[in-house]
Amino acid sequence: MLRRSLYLLPQTSYHLPVQNRLKSTGSNSRLDDLLCLPARSRFKNSRLCSTGGHQKYGQPIHLTHPHLVGKNEVTFGTLKEEYRDRRDKLAEIVSKNSEGMDSLVIIPAAERKYMIDKIPYFYRQDTDFRYLTGCLQPDCVLVIETSKESCKSFLFAKQNSEHEEKWEGCRIGLEEAVSFFGVDQAAPLPVFETYLHEFCKNNPKSKVWYEFTEPRNPNLHKQIMAVLQDTNYFQNLSPSRPILHSIRSIKSPSEMSLMRESASIASQAIKETIQQTRHLSTEAQINACIEYKCKMGGAEFMAYPAVVAAGNNANTIHYIANTGSLQEDDLVLVDAGCELHGYSSDITRTWPVGGTFSDPQKCVYEAVLDTQEQLIKRICGASVSIDGLYSLMLEILAKNLIEIGLISHKSDKIKVSRATRQFCPHHVSHYLGMDVHDTPSVSKSQDLLAGMVITVEPGVYIPTNNTDVEECFRGIGVRIEDDVLVTNEGCEVLSRGCPNL
Repeated sequence: MLRRSLYLLPQTSYHLPVQNRLKSTGSNSRLDDLLCLPARSRFKNSRLCSTGGHQKYGQPIHLTHPHLVGKNEVTFGTLKEEYRDRRDKLAEIVSKNSEGMDSLVIIPAAERKYMIDKIPYFYRQDTDFRYLTGCLQPDCVLVIETSKESCKSFLFAKQNSEHEEKWEGCRIGLEEAVSFFGVDQAAPLPVFETYLHEFCKNNPKSKVWYEFTEPRNPNLHKQIMAVLQDTNYFQNLSPSRPILHSIRSIKSPSEMSLMRESASIASQAIKETIQQTRHLSTEAQINACIEYKCKMGGAEFMAYPAVVAAGNNANTIHYIANTGSLQEDDLVLVDAGCELHGYSSDITRTWPVGGTFSDPQKCVYEAVLDTQEQLIKRICGASVSIDGLYSLMLEILAKNLIEIGLISHKSDKIKVSRATRQFCPHHVSHYLGMDVHDTPSVSKSQDLLAGMVITVEPGVYIPTNNTDVEECFRGIGVRIEDDVLVTNEGCEVLSRGCPNL
């Protein structure tokens, strides 16, 4: 009885169970009109919701995975009410940007990808879809209808047959989707195309918000674009990602907590690996050590392929082969982070394999560390943007490189600037969140706001073939990166548990 009462749907036309909603004559929902009895018969072989008295969720819930999902949570640390608030906020901003027109927002789930034949890669949900729903399953579409009077969210989801359940397990039942995710209605995925066609045909002056420039689900994208073309709706089409990314860039307290823990796990993993380096002999072993410790710390998987670069390999910015051996006199640069319940960390440390810096190595390391420390202090001061941090990085790093002799003090400003950019050819920061390079639609020129999380990662790279510097510096590559939460008081370094030498 407890299980049934916990997920009982409110008995109103707004939240009726699927079977009752399909028969409802009083609802104004377009989906109710579409799913009339004749249409319903087309899906008589679909498993619409519960079967044999067993509820179907297709992902961890509190009743089955209390170690992963708390009471009233959809995913670890995030309540159903927060997901609903996110959808409402998106709808509110979309309405303001629709020039008085009604709107339809379409957010598909990520497509499942396969290594070969029927062997799938580990499934990672599209972050925009996950942010708005908490649904971790493929073959779904979130649709939000907005008008001046109301806002309704619909989840279209695939239903597994008995044969598919034997191989893949169950998926969320439609009744369970309404209760668990807090959407207003749910329907089988095959209905989506017809629903969209009817909406466009019957609402020619409405606006459709869909990310058509960089679609994340090719199969659904083809369906959507075919309908828009058939109904001549392209003039009413706008990309949804810029608005959604502006919302996602400001982290809620629950998101801050998850990011704090993700950074803590990765920091501890790197710290322990530094301590064990003397007992390791290859880059691959360092990589394995960090991944093992991250996953034992609670992370589901690594946030990206780790860079483990010993010696001159560190001068290849995105070196991920990790096939080299460790030499006693080398530095090793490690750029690694983990993903915890949908939130990523991104940390870089550089340390001597043998435990002791040579004098040239120490000079370069301290030049980079001093640059990073000054940049983080700047975040704690007056307002600044990511691009502003980059400009400041060039100034500070140039002075430090002149001081240690990598740039001649006789060079003019143009030569100093050019040389500094050669020593550090990448940006010094990016937004961080559910994705490692998070919310790329948000401008790096806007001032940082409380609730944003960014990286701060200056570096200096001196390949062995750089004959413009003294030989003792050649082959040295150093980067130091931390994850920083912008606060009203200044900032919080989330990765502070990872030591600098």
